[in-house]
Amino acid sequence: MMALAGAGVLSSPTAAPAATYLIGSLSQYQAALDDLAKTKAVALVDVGAEWCAFCKVIDDKILPDRRVAKLMHGFGLLKIDITTMSDDNRALLRHLKVDGPPTVFIVDTRSGREHANTRSVGNFTTEHLIARLQAFTA
Repeated sequence: MMALAGAGVLSSPTAAPAATYLIGSLSQYQAALDDLAKTKAVALVDVGAEWCAFCKVIDDKILPDRRVAKLMHGFGLLKIDITTMSDDNRALLRHLKVDGPPTVFIVDTRSGREHANTRSVGNFTTEHLIARLQAFTA
């Protein structure tokens, strides 16, 4: 794992996106967006926690789905783990206007703005995420 301004960066041949960033603070979030903006126009933000049952479904079934994985090649993935709350991730959640997991949405990597009508809070289907991702593929 490489470090990016304190954010963990993961990538592997089986990972859905080219780069997955593990985010724990607002500064890490901004650094990840700055890094992604060099190669990706959009990123999927995934707020989860180990104690969140549906978050496990997202990680184990929805993101690895071959159709999702194919679409995710055009995206970065910003994973925000709030298993253990801290002042840093509380500030990040306030900035993102997120109440808790699971919350998933798409942001513009250059501006950091959330794209309208891309937020899912709570359970959703693989097909729902595919439809959201397809709107950003050419």
